[in-house]
Amino acid sequence: MFKKHFFFLVFLLFVPLTAVGEVLFPDPTGDSLNAAYSKTSRVELENQVEEGVPSAEYMMGMIYLSGDAAWGVQSDYKKAFSLLHRAWCDDVFDAGYALSTMYYKGLGVDKDLAKVRDFVLKSGENGYIKSQRTLGLAYKGDVLQSVFDKDIEKSIFWFEKAAVNGDQLSAANLSMIYGGDGVPRDEKKSFEWKKRAATAKYGNSQFVQFLKLAEFYEKGVGTDKDLVQAYKYYGLSGSAGVEGKQRVAKEMNQEQIDEAIRQSQEWQKENNVQVGGGFIRRAN
Repeated sequence: MFKKHFFFLVFLLFVPLTAVGEVLFPDPTGDSLNAAYSKTSRVELENQVEEGVPSAEYMMGMIYLSGDAAWGVQSDYKKAFSLLHRAWCDDVFDAGYALSTMYYKGLGVDKDLAKVRDFVLKSGENGYIKSQRTLGLAYKGDVLQSVFDKDIEKSIFWFEKAAVNGDQLSAANLSMIYGGDGVPRDEKKSFEWKKRAATAKYGNSQFVQFLKLAEFYEKGVGTDKDLVQAYKYYGLSGSAGVEGKQRVAKEMNQEQIDEAIRQSQEWQKENNVQVGGGFIRRAN
């Protein structure tokens, strides 16, 4: 009996007794949250709120925060705060970002910069990507200047966390930083983060990132000059990449152009998109 109790005590020493929370919607674009709304209704969510379901508390809180005409819900900051705070207390880390915004803007609560800092840090530390990106921007000096002092190393730290978790904008910011915006220029790192931005899981500016990535390949910035990849990504950039595609084509043979087209069409097929109506200009 003594041995069993001794083992249990030793086990407790090495296992942190922290609450296990979760990030419900890691996608910082909001697409996954909107998809969740499309699969439920106001009545269903309100019933779940009464039952104390944390995900429903968060989702209904977000509805009251912005309002929703389709659901007949007007913006109500007091209700939003109550629901979001309940969700936070139930370890829904998504709620921390919304609460930090409310304290920063004074929506339904008095402005409190200390709480802004606390909520955005805690939600970021627990994996909420939008908070991680915001911390990167804040320490870079772009947002929340009254809350965080500028610190480029901390900015890089938080951008890296968000980028590794799939955030496109954070990866793009890292590419700019290593391009000489705040730290000594490191072309290799700038290229690597731009490439990650172009293939990021979460983001709405993929084709813009393709255009920038094409420029890296065309000029050989941080990587070997590769006109096949440059042509491919200029092509995937749509109309914005036409001029670049025509420019690099003058330095390519037909075999190289065919390979670039093949790779581009393969990407479009795999991702179920069609760029420029499926027509990619060949060299004359």
